[in-house]
Amino acid sequence: MNSALAIAFFLSAAPQPALNASPTPQQTIAAPASDPKIQKAVDAMQKFYEETVRFEAEFEQTYSYTTFSRQTVSSGRVRFLKSGASMRWDYAKPTEKSFVVAAERFFVYDKEAKQILVAQMESDRVSASLSFLWGQGKLDKEFFIRPSTRDDLKDGIALELTPKIKDPRFEKVYFLINPKDYSVKETLVIDPDGSENHVRFKNVRTNGDFGREAFLLEPPEDVQVVRFDEMPTK
Repeated sequence: MNSALAIAFFLSAAPQPALNASPTPQQTIAAPASDPKIQKAVDAMQKFYEETVRFEAEFEQTYSYTTFSRQTVSSGRVRFLKSGASMRWDYAKPTEKSFVVAAERFFVYDKEAKQILVAQMESDRVSASLSFLWGQGKLDKEFFIRPSTRDDLKDGIALELTPKIKDPRFEKVYFLINPKDYSVKETLVIDPDGSENHVRFKNVRTNGDFGREAFLLEPPEDVQVVRFDEMPTK
């Protein structure tokens, strides 16, 4: 799985962020021509998440490693809550793991390893590729957006997002938008080495009744907690 993708995603962000600070901008990328139809779709997608208080769905994640020429497939459940900018990814297969963003901290719980990693997550450093889910970040401020030409993103509005400032965490992000409600059906993140992190969502619900308690971890007592958020700064 992609540990460098931070939560740039969503999605896929895909969930498994690095435990360090945001990257330093290195190179500005030339802007492609704007497309009014694409801007309309992006605005409608942003509106959907601005008006969504709770979101939950089942997901399947396929990670294709360029270096090793192999794939791993994972599945589970994702939830996010606008209040407190909270997000949780619970992996059921192939192993049980949880990735939680809450209270400006990032938690990784590995059930098999009996370990929890805790890191600080400063809200002002979160990319728009994540914060737009809570109705905050604006994608078109950080990315050039145009129609996707990939043939594996079908049955929706496929968008290609290229960061305006070259980002060492990923090369591109793709969204497949549901044309009925403008929610995101699929995300695809391309790593610098060409590896691909593809997440598909199903059974999307926005009327759940969960609150902040859903983002609390309650592991067994024998779990080791490793805290990066309390490490002294130089």
